[in-house]
Amino acid sequence: MGKKNANGEGSIFQRKDGRWVGEAYVLTTDGTFKRRTVYGKTWEETHEKLTKLKADSNSGVPIATNKMTLAEYLTYWLTNVANVKVRKTTYVNYESLVRNYIVPGLGKKKIARLAARDIRAFLVKTARTCQCCAQGKDKNRPERKQRCCAVGQCCRKYPSDRTVRFLLVILRAALQHAVREDELPRNVARNVELGMGTKREIEPLAVDEGRRLLTAARGNRLWAAYELAVRIGLRRGELLGLRWKDVDLHEGILTVRQALQRVGGELLIVAPKTQRSARRVALPAECVTALRAQRAQQLADKRAAGENWKGTGQGLVFTTKNGTPIEPRNLNRSFEALCVRSGVRRVRFHDLRHTCASLLHEQGADARMIMEVLGHSSIRVTMDIYTFVRLDAQRSAFDRVGDALSADSNRRDDGEDDGDGQAGLPVAV
Repeated sequence: MGKKNANGEGSIFQRKDGRWVGEAYVLTTDGTFKRRTVYGKTWEETHEKLTKLKADSNSGVPIATNKMTLAEYLTYWLTNVANVKVRKTTYVNYESLVRNYIVPGLGKKKIARLAARDIRAFLVKTARTCQCCAQGKDKNRPERKQRCCAVGQCCRKYPSDRTVRFLLVILRAALQHAVREDELPRNVARNVELGMGTKREIEPLAVDEGRRLLTAARGNRLWAAYELAVRIGLRRGELLGLRWKDVDLHEGILTVRQALQRVGGELLIVAPKTQRSARRVALPAECVTALRAQRAQQLADKRAAGENWKGTGQGLVFTTKNGTPIEPRNLNRSFEALCVRSGVRRVRFHDLRHTCASLLHEQGADARMIMEVLGHSSIRVTMDIYTFVRLDAQRSAFDRVGDALSADSNRRDDGEDDGDGQAGLPVAV
């Protein structure tokens, strides 16, 4: 008779249908120990799953149970999975979408009984529901400021296609983790498909608009920020998190190592958006000139502030007059005022990044180089989103095609051989 395993060691056996089963008592999200089961095609596969299950339990990581509601499971997933794997800014977005959309719409549903049709119906309904009404945003305002839902005037604040798609992304990721933990047999969210939807039209600044913008920016405290945004496509957070030690003005090289973002109500230094976002970029001469002016301005601000200088020790390139980090929204406001002053149509600050990519593309830069400059994770992102083909570029291309066709027609008219061996003669049909 084989030796009996000690308590907590678990057991592995084979069923009559040939499938292997592993069982052990593990810590669950309610703080109790419950018997959990894993399955595998071989003893080795089952043993590996059971070992991981016990290791997670022994390290204090609770295991979800399939009797949980979707709201309970998403709370578990956000705390123990997403919070560890994703950036803090991404986690804050996840938590907000789960709390404001998924939990009110699907939260009471048991994850074991969740079906693809439930998710599809939820997404369709969400896309057609005014979120100001659904979340009671207007009712939470002071009575004197209530202007729409609370006074019977729906403002039709529908979520964007991007928001609806992101809800599906979150559900797929969370339920896929449940599948990996053997909580669910399959990920029903992967069976849900959405229509193409509408895509936000991207229209970067034209060359003359970019020139006017940078000319007007010369008198602005953030002149160097606009130069870097237009010429090398830095993101807003990358600009505001840039440090002097990451800039080599002698060699003309800038290194992106961090970003400044507002997360959960406070300004934080965070890692770049993706692994490829941490990059080195050659600085154009105009950017070097603007950065030298920025350093001189900052030294003057520091002398003028004296004891009131509140530099954080980060050595940021762009700061307020007192040395504090610049609020991202204040950069947006400054940019909007600059657009008005320069006579340039109003676009988002992020569209300066689109402008950089499109200008590089139009001047003959290949997709690989543009990807490296902008720090994209793949060339597909570069080509699909950022290389906007302008109408004037299309017309220029059509003109060249027209010139080629006209030249070919003229050669035929002059009696050139048409390919049938009889120059200038009509071909019988």
